Amino acid sequence: MTKLPFRYVDTPERRVLNLEPDGIPCIPVLGFSNYKQSRHGTVEHVHPGCLEVSFCQRGSLIYESGGEVYPFLPGSIFVSQPDEWHRLQTNPKGLVMYWLFFRFPGKNRNLLNLPTDESKWLEQALRNFSHRLFTGTERVKTSFHRLFQLYDTLPHNTARRHLNMRATVLELLLALIEADNMPFHMHDSEPIKAIITAMRNHPEHEYPTDELLRQSALSPSVLISLFKQTTGLPPHAFLLTCRIQRAKELLQKSQSSITQIADSLGFSSSQHLAMHFKRATGMTPTAWRRNTSETTEKHR
Repeated sequence: MTKLPFRYVDTPERRVLNLEPDGIPCIPVLGFSNYKQSRHGTVEHVHPGCLEVSFCQRGSLIYESGGEVYPFLPGSIFVSQPDEWHRLQTNPKGLVMYWLFFRFPGKNRNLLNLPTDESKWLEQALRNFSHRLFTGTERVKTSFHRLFQLYDTLPHNTARRHLNMRATVLELLLALIEADNMPFHMHDSEPIKAIITAMRNHPEHEYPTDELLRQSALSPSVLISLFKQTTGLPPHAFLLTCRIQRAKELLQKSQSSITQIADSLGFSSSQHLAMHFKRATGMTPTAWRRNTSETTEKHR
């Protein structure tokens, strides 16, 4: 476990920006991830004094928090309060995600220069999200996108820039609160939800296309379309990500050999597992196990 510092970068794959110079001290970090290659998940951590909010636009991820596991699918929002330890298990290839850290104000200080009663209401709402995981809205997505657009296009150190960014931050915070109060639906199709759950829980099983069609009562084109809409991937590509994720868990928590892990997850050989594992993570299973072991020891 650790307390992660803010590390500001601005690259095509990862943007971590500081909005404090724009007169918004409550947003020390505004982030955007657009990974072309898979990356390691994070260690379990907290951000003292800061609420963390993530909005997944593309990709299939898994958050861990408070001993619970949360599937983080496209269109979802995940919230961690300042004292909640959490970690992102994976940073998969093709991930597109917006995120921010919200710093609660000190005593006798108002949020975004709002009147005291409005500032207190907003702070209370942000401290009391009803859910850790809930469905995002177009309003949330648009607000995140507009913040980056304003950051990139408006001249620095101008009243126009500060006013526009402050108004958009307020719009984003209100949109998040609104989304939290809406019903959560991973997807309207219960059969799709059931298949996704089964693949996550039992990636070692086979899921023939004919069986998926029978179980879902959908046509092949509709099945694939709904699956991609929900997870970002077609069914058997998603199953492969579930198998790679389970392989990571076994590499980290068991002493099983690579061959034993490959056999238990339905790969034809250890070489078959290694090929897909390196394609997904950039590392061989052996290197990943060694690296994870060293990282765990470092953070104990």
